[in-house]
Amino acid sequence: MRVSTRGRYGVRLMIELALQRGQEKLTLKAVARRQGISEKYLWQVAHALQKAGLIRATAGARGGYVLARPASAITLLDILTALEGDIHPVECVKRPGACDRSSTCAAREMWSEVGRKIAAVLGGVGLEGVAAQQRRISEAKAISYVI
Repeated sequence: MRVSTRGRYGVRLMIELALQRGQEKLTLKAVARRQGISEKYLWQVAHALQKAGLIRATAGARGGYVLARPASAITLLDILTALEGDIHPVECVKRPGACDRSSTCAAREMWSEVGRKIAAVLGGVGLEGVAAQQRRISEAKAISYVI
């Protein structure tokens, strides 16, 4: 499985929002600047995450984005499924009719199992833990600049 730019940017946006701990709304402009991402592209990513119920947007001068639920209740599987769709390493797992050998193919069963294992790993990685790791990395970097 290869995670697209859309998926990677979505994870980065979600980490930024999780780092706020629900305290502050973030604008896409601020996130785009910090992350070096096109604001226009980030808007498309945010729209998909909002549609999936992972983030909320507030309009206006004091508007911005926040997580729709606690970071502890969001996994990487939630984020990537919202942006990439279901986890299927090969087309025949997603659409058995894509290959006329699907019903008699051992490789298809193997790929199906690979997809389930990838989903299990991603489902076991919480946004809260990834945000905590980012916080530690950022703090260590800040300390190294002070020394």
